[in-house]
Amino acid sequence: MKRFITGLTALALAAVLSGCGGNSALEAPSSTTAPANSDPNFRAGYQDGCTTAHGEYTKDSKLFNADKNYYDGWFAGRSACQAQ
Repeated sequence: MKRFITGLTALALAAVLSGCGGNSALEAPSSTTAPANSDPNFRAGYQDGCTTAHGEYTKDSKLFNADKNYYDGWFAGRSACQAQ
């Protein structure tokens, strides 16, 4: 029983620590940071949103208004890259 609890504790600790990976607070996100969503329209929106955050307004208005993935990606990219 003690081995089970020790193993479970180690597994829980590993799960908690794995959430700490990724971009550090000191590292600014960039347009090359891979978005979590692999949908092509989300990725295109993410790239355009990031470009917008860097000062060059970029948006595919048709996709923005018609495709939720592009729309969500655009805001995610703008938000992620705004700190730069």
